[in-house]
Amino acid sequence: MAGTDPDSIGAVNVLATDYDRTLTDIDLTLSRETIRAVDDASEAGLGIIIVSGRGVRFMLNLKNRFRKVDALVAENGAVIMCNGSVERLQEQNGERIATLLMEHHVPFVKGQVISYIQKGHVHDAERAVLKMNGIAKLVRNLDSGMVLPSGVDKDVGLLQALDKLGRRASETAVVGDGENDMSLFEGPFFRVALQNSVSQLTERAAAVTESSGGEGVRELIAAILAAKGSGRKSVL
Repeated sequence: MAGTDPDSIGAVNVLATDYDRTLTDIDLTLSRETIRAVDDASEAGLGIIIVSGRGVRFMLNLKNRFRKVDALVAENGAVIMCNGSVERLQEQNGERIATLLMEHHVPFVKGQVISYIQKGHVHDAERAVLKMNGIAKLVRNLDSGMVLPSGVDKDVGLLQALDKLGRRASETAVVGDGENDMSLFEGPFFRVALQNSVSQLTERAAAVTESSGGEGVRELIAAILAAKGSGRKSVL
């Protein structure tokens, strides 16, 4: 794995991973091999957090496919599910944003907090957000987008989840592939880009996997466990 410092990767005690084209393969298939690798990481003592733009129902169903997931960060950081509790960030602003999108005739699907913009209408949403007096922002993800309350993003939700778990950001590896993972790569984490990541992530990464998607995550897990197995660091 290019750019890997053994001491840094051996200090990782939490794996925080995106879902689409990160845990999954490029065709959005979640393989049994990747599920097994994540379960092995959990059994070895690593905290597992899935951080995604996906909605709450999808994320809860996804959690059941793994032996143990310590926390879920859904809706691009707006909803944190941890230790049996659910926290929604800026829920009232989320409702206000949805009302304004309707007033501007922008097609969207409402989550618990954020609004998912339908493909082909990202530019319409961008124009609407400019008229919302700073309460909202648009986060792009390939050819779609999400409108979130200002001040909410994946790094914000992840930091909240880590605090609830009593884990440290400095000992957390984040891995992602897309534009909506940018905030994670600006946070105080060990940043890992996949071979299929957008260039903005690769340029900021501490390490880059040689493989794409789920295979790249398996490569990262293997590197973390190998560094710990060498006796450099122990899992908390």
